[in-house]
Amino acid sequence: MFLYEVTTAKEIEQEYNLPEGSVRRDLSRDKFRKSEIRKSGSTWLITKREAKLIYKGEFTMIKVKSDWTWVVEHVNEELENEVLYDEVLAYANERNIDIDRIKELYHDGIDGGMENGEYLSFSQWFYEFKKEGF
Repeated sequence: MFLYEVTTAKEIEQEYNLPEGSVRRDLSRDKFRKSEIRKSGSTWLITKREAKLIYKGEFTMIKVKSDWTWVVEHVNEELENEVLYDEVLAYANERNIDIDRIKELYHDGIDGGMENGEYLSFSQWFYEFKKEGF
């Protein structure tokens, strides 16, 4: 995740024309996924893709390749987020599968759902996949 792919609560309120304090309220109500937020001092940092999902109901599509090497590199990069890694590992352990199987399922998702070379990032796919109860 790059520095410019995060935003602050105040910036989100300005961008989405929200009342002051809305984002902090939503943070306290656990509306954001833990792997998409982090507190730095007294400032909350939130990924732009999470803000877009919460406040516009839209996913952020990324350029993808239906290529196993690309999938492994992308998933491994996203799993550098320790919170996401722990959630994926817990999910895999609950279902008695390994993380490589989850990578395969993401690859299947790309194969079946890619549009114009774009698809969900691994983290957004994982949360949707998990929510659907697979």
